[in-house]
Amino acid sequence: MDKLLQRSKGNINIELLDNTFKKFYQSGCCKILNPNNYNESNELVLINTAGGITCNDNIEINAVINNSELSICTQAAEKIYAGIGDPATVEININLNNSSLYWLPKELILFDKSKLRRKININLSGNSNLIFCETSIFGRKAMSEQIKNILFSDQWKINVNSSLKHFEAINMHGSMTDNYKNNYTFANKSALSTILIFGEIIHQVESELRKIIENIENHYCEMTIFDDKIIIRSLSNDNYDLKKTLNFIIKNIIHDKLPKSWDL
Repeated sequence: MDKLLQRSKGNINIELLDNTFKKFYQSGCCKILNPNNYNESNELVLINTAGGITCNDNIEINAVINNSELSICTQAAEKIYAGIGDPATVEININLNNSSLYWLPKELILFDKSKLRRKININLSGNSNLIFCETSIFGRKAMSEQIKNILFSDQWKINVNSSLKHFEAINMHGSMTDNYKNNYTFANKSALSTILIFGEIIHQVESELRKIIENIENHYCEMTIFDDKIIIRSLSNDNYDLKKTLNFIIKNIIHDKLPKSWDL
């Protein structure tokens, strides 16, 4: 007899106007903390009380931010576990108007036989700024974990004033062996991070970022600027080294606005 397996569902819906929360909704496994800080900007910490994500789980996050400054981080790394059933789904929709957002979740750790479909949609309008950092770990080297079979679909779409400015997708299904060995994909590395920067802030941080990137030598880290955006890609053999690099980069461009929970 088939058994109905327990699965997690969570929903977050927030609205911020003039740095004041007008809506603060949480349900299921998704919780939000709004810790005190000494900055003018707000800080949110997202928590998944299920302790991770597995097949058939569903999480949805919606945020509308108007005339405000906000940083969003997570309490801990999000772990994607092996499971039975359809892929877990995560959908994140964020709308910014005349606002600044620092999207700084901790790393996504994918385990062997995990299944996840994720979509992140961000719309910027008015004089808005975005600093977006996402990290994916494909098997922790310190734990001798290997990814032999995986289903991972990750799509990011960023619009500026209703025009598509950035779209990228990772689609992996099955064995990771070829991706690991290929010098044009992972080059035997397992930790991947991307930083995206949009808005007028790119002119404030560009020169400092160039100096920072030049001093990173222990793994791959490159920066490019085009079409009014900055893209920084980092690829490392070890999550520990990657964390140190991300700390160094983010602290030097956000300074005192860095959320407390980001400190790695």
